[in-house]
Amino acid sequence: MAVTPTAALVQTLNGIQFGFILFMIASGLTVILGILDVLNLAHGELFSLGAYTAIGVFGFIIGIIGPPGGGVVGTAVFILAVLAAVLVTAAILLPVGTLFEAVFLRQIYDRDQVYQLVLTFALLLILLDVKKFIWGDSSIRTDAVYSAINAIPTSELVGLNYPTYNVFVILVGSAVVAGLFWFFERTKTGRIIRATAIDREMATAIGVSTDRVFTLVFALGAFLAGFAGAMAVPPTSATLEMGTNPLVLSFVVIVIGGLGSLRGAFVGALLVGVIRSWMITLYPPGEIAAPFAIMALILLVKPEGLFGTWGETA
Repeated sequence: MAVTPTAALVQTLNGIQFGFILFMIASGLTVILGILDVLNLAHGELFSLGAYTAIGVFGFIIGIIGPPGGGVVGTAVFILAVLAAVLVTAAILLPVGTLFEAVFLRQIYDRDQVYQLVLTFALLLILLDVKKFIWGDSSIRTDAVYSAINAIPTSELVGLNYPTYNVFVILVGSAVVAGLFWFFERTKTGRIIRATAIDREMATAIGVSTDRVFTLVFALGAFLAGFAGAMAVPPTSATLEMGTNPLVLSFVVIVIGGLGSLRGAFVGALLVGVIRSWMITLYPPGEIAAPFAIMALILLVKPEGLFGTWGETA
């Protein structure tokens, strides 16, 4: 199949945009895995909870202000809606993550990992029922916010008519990447988290409260998953099943990048995103299989992943 340069650029940008969404999900999962040594099967439901929350916020703001149009007013409404969605998502997901870690996971850290899998699967089912109780089992969406930003003239990207919202996600994703690396490498709290991941016993010996670190890490991971859902949902619908595919792809990403490696999660997410996008154009049936083929190939060549092993966060 012949692909024009314009189509190639569009597919690459689409892959990068999806890769940043995937990184936001996988970064939370890999930090939790690298530090708490917990495979959180409920992570995908936290992603979908963020998506439902964002749609609720978007609908509430649009119901008060009215549907945004183009121009300055539309831009202002869009920015207001996004900021409100982020704040509400943080206000919901951070306490949810704190509750899950403090009440449930903390009780079984010293048990076999199968207990963690069963518990997080139970939390997955609980969150699924909570969503069904609050929002029902029908898909919901809001097109107004997505249409508003795409009406902004900056959708002309180097002469390419490309959705402005996708550019916005790439910019936000870049900021999240930079913020996470800065947090873990430059801040005292980030260094404490990394030290706890590398040697938990030594961190405890020098006075670090591992309970607080674990709670913070799980809350941060929950927020990142919910934030990814809030960023992903405007162009699509929120459905009860939407957390499954991101969860599976996140596991693929962290296996490719290295279990516990933030740098590996970033590279793996972009790799999976771009190759998946290209497969949609070149060979659509291979869209699902391609990420797993990459994972299998990398495991054959480098079983520990591209960048890391257990306990690394950068």
